[in-house]
Amino acid sequence: MRPPFGFATYANRWHRRLKWVVYALLVVDFFFFLYQDIESAPHTLSADPSLLQWMRAYVTSIDLLAWFVLIACFELETGPLAGRLAGNGRRSALRAVRLACVVAILHTTYADIGILRDVQAPRALPAAVDLCAYTDGSWSFLRNRGYTTVAAENCANLGRGPGFFAIHAEPVVTDRAGLTEALILAWTDVAENLAWLLIVLATEIAVRMQLRGISGGTLLTFIGCAKTVLYTLIVLIACYWGSKGQILYFWDEILWLFGFLMIEGNLRAQRAHLLPATRPNA
Repeated sequence: MRPPFGFATYANRWHRRLKWVVYALLVVDFFFFLYQDIESAPHTLSADPSLLQWMRAYVTSIDLLAWFVLIACFELETGPLAGRLAGNGRRSALRAVRLACVVAILHTTYADIGILRDVQAPRALPAAVDLCAYTDGSWSFLRNRGYTTVAAENCANLGRGPGFFAIHAEPVVTDRAGLTEALILAWTDVAENLAWLLIVLATEIAVRMQLRGISGGTLLTFIGCAKTVLYTLIVLIACYWGSKGQILYFWDEILWLFGFLMIEGNLRAQRAHLLPATRPNA
């Protein structure tokens, strides 16, 4: 049974308002992470960084920009303006932009896997009770995604010896506990990134099917279940990051979750429009 017209109109109005609030917050979120990248880049860049190193240092900002353009494309193809995209040329252009965004996001996946490999193969430093032998200004101590420059004033209080490790290809050092923490965080970064890529793939398939008039069936049901599992995984990862005090990362995940739920709302509205005219296809 379809909801009464009045309720449906109210729900659609509420959805539109919430959607634009979420999208505005995503823009603000981007600038928060850009500022964070600007702060952390000096700790991870070498004296003469290559373009690849610069991209790795600003990987989060590049990633978020690509995600924002991606969700904007989905909004154009599934939201109220979708009717103005009549013609294969405009839709093909949108899909080309989405493909470019996915390529940029794959760079993030590559960078995350590279960080994971670096953390998995650290270089053991000579046993010492503290880091006071590393106060030449080129070393930073890593703990919980945060970097602290090793200096004479703080070297005795950074980490616990005698086991210290240098992260490969970066002038970064951490202790055994920090290394274990960095390894777990690196794994969650890779898992989170792959989960979002699968959500994008599932959303792309759902959008294309509904544009062809397919409003239901086994494949769409499977896609819906798979997305639920992936969204749950992302929420669990976000909660873990929040438990580590990484409130910005927790906030970012929840915000993007709401962003894609807005796209899900657009798809539900499309299905409601298709149902009277078409039968579900398998």
